[in-house]
Amino acid sequence: MKKTGKGRFEILFVCTGNTCRSPMAEVLLKKMMKEKVVKNFKVSSAGTHSIPEAPASALAVQVAKTKGVDLSAHRSRQLTPKLIERADLILAMSQEHLDFINQMNKRAKDKATLLKLFGRQKSGSNEQRDEGVFNIKDPIGGGLEDFEHSFSEIQKEVERIFPELLRLAKSS
Repeated sequence: MKKTGKGRFEILFVCTGNTCRSPMAEVLLKKMMKEKVVKNFKVSSAGTHSIPEAPASALAVQVAKTKGVDLSAHRSRQLTPKLIERADLILAMSQEHLDFINQMNKRAKDKATLLKLFGRQKSGSNEQRDEGVFNIKDPIGGGLEDFEHSFSEIQKEVERIFPELLRLAKSS
């Protein structure tokens, strides 16, 4: 993974509206980095089809609060070519987001992947990816259980990749 030479490692989480999945991942990772006192690391999120400055989904805020993280101040932002260029690592919630990122910037292929694939051998066929095996389902339109399931899935993945992210942050 190529570092941008900024002195800190920048990670960007991407989902559709930037009101639930990517913000949940962002606040979870920020909390973990703060607890480990990692300072040369920047975490942010954006959406492929977001309404700028929209608050996080009420159910996402509610679920996050029960898990010890605060989404109440989050405001969504649209994914831009500049955000893609600036990031050292881009973690998408689903294949459609990854496709959008790669269409927006062809050079993103080397630093963008699905959250569920990061740090794993890319053993799954494209057919499996298209079927959603590596996607984190969008809870928008669902109930509290859907948001809890998404949060748990994201938390599990962020905890799984955390040691590798620490290594990357320390080497930047």
